[in-house]
Amino acid sequence: MKSKIAQKIKEILESISALNYVSVDWVRLTSADFNQSELPAVQLIDVVCQAEHERLRAKKTWGLSLELIMRGSENEEVGQKDLWDLEQQIHRELFKRPNFDLPGVISLRLLSSSSDLHLLHPYYYSRSDFEVIFYENLTGEC
Repeated sequence: MKSKIAQKIKEILESISALNYVSVDWVRLTSADFNQSELPAVQLIDVVCQAEHERLRAKKTWGLSLELIMRGSENEEVGQKDLWDLEQQIHRELFKRPNFDLPGVISLRLLSSSSDLHLLHPYYYSRSDFEVIFYENLTGEC
């Protein structure tokens, strides 16, 4: 189920024209890992998954983070406001369908959001922590 949810998140993020790079399976650790043409970029980070057993199914809570990376160029200045605006656009798009139209998915919750984590000007970073709550059958697909 996590792979289905991740694929839906990727599809939603790829629909945002301002993003040049979206990844759900390869996490780049430093700003040097990105080419200028790939920015702004967003990457999904798998944090933790918890489960409560409920008879023949499990209610799972999957914690994940989205990291947004931006950088200006010689022709275009990027600042904190640009980061906040794009972060807000990402949140709005994800919350249009908080169950991702997937059977078994209950909801998406934003737990926290922090910006400019690394303070590495000219790069701007934002991290949004989410949890996806969903049911998964213990004997197969939901």
